Amino acid sequence: MRNPLEMRKVIWGVILTLVWICCFLFIKSTLVIDWKGDGSDTTNLRMVVVVIGLLVIFFYNLFYPSTPESTKLSWTSTLTLAWLSLILFFPFKDPALAAGPAGAVGFFALIGGLGVVVLWVRFFSDEIVA
Repeated sequence: MRNPLEMRKVIWGVILTLVWICCFLFIKSTLVIDWKGDGSDTTNLRMVVVVIGLLVIFFYNLFYPSTPESTKLSWTSTLTLAWLSLILFFPFKDPALAAGPAGAVGFFALIGGLGVVVLWVRFFSDEIVA
């Protein structure tokens, strides 16, 4: 990636990912969208914003014109930030989750960490020719 304009895709991918992570952290799960006005048909606002943010990240990486290496680096940095935020912010030791999904999330966090390491090893190897 010798062209400095190619780094724009990676930087904006990181910024979009950080905004997406902030949607998880700063939007309360008690906020809902009331579609009919009487409380019978509601949708969690956090999940709507998170899904829209995920679609924005996906289509940004899909349609922004750049080299394949820049796109792979952008996806790798996005996955790394999402994995780090899972490790830092998921309540693994919460007593309410003791019999719930904490073990499964921990297992897939370990597998995801392995995937992140494999992707970064690819970028730090000396055989990539841009």
